[in-house]
Amino acid sequence: MVIFHALKSSNRNNAASGKGRASGKKKSTPRRNILAWDRHWMRRSGRIRVPLWLHRVLVAYVRSGDGWGWIVVASALLLLYPVERALWLVSQALTALFFSLPLYWVLKSTIRRARPFMLFKSVPARVPPLDTYSFPSGHTMNNMAVAACLAFNLPWFWPLAVAMPLALGLLRVLYGVHFLSDIVGGAVLGLAVAFASYALHAWVTGVFF
Repeated sequence: MVIFHALKSSNRNNAASGKGRASGKKKSTPRRNILAWDRHWMRRSGRIRVPLWLHRVLVAYVRSGDGWGWIVVASALLLLYPVERALWLVSQALTALFFSLPLYWVLKSTIRRARPFMLFKSVPARVPPLDTYSFPSGHTMNNMAVAACLAFNLPWFWPLAVAMPLALGLLRVLYGVHFLSDIVGGAVLGLAVAFASYALHAWVTGVFF
């Protein structure tokens, strides 16, 4: 039994030392795993086809994530809540956006990840991107930051606050302008910004709802 374990250990060591000599085989790393995962889901999403009418509806929804959709939300808040409460919620959302946008631009310009349609000839950009780089997804990050900041004040809003930005991001994967990891990164960053913005805004104003 001791000899068996020794041989097993030796075989593992030999295999590890021979990995570098394996013809054409690259060592697995987190970065390569993420890239492989992104390529896999990009290929799968590229096979999805929807009717023209549904495509137009989805594109309109994606474009609402450019920012104008929040004008509708702000108007609804003013109709549903007293003015003081509504303005408090809007100021919370603006605080989140104040922190999210600069962080988004710094990460984009530092990481400089090319978009899928720029890397793969078979992947068209079916919606126009607002900037050059891919990571993180600004639509996911900024919309998640605003939506989650509202949800900290309006707990009933949490399902929509998570679902809407993720849906925007996943559709942008389908339309060739983002990888799936861009969406995951944007969602995590957006939630972090929302929490920090909510805490800071409440601390500065001394008002908690």
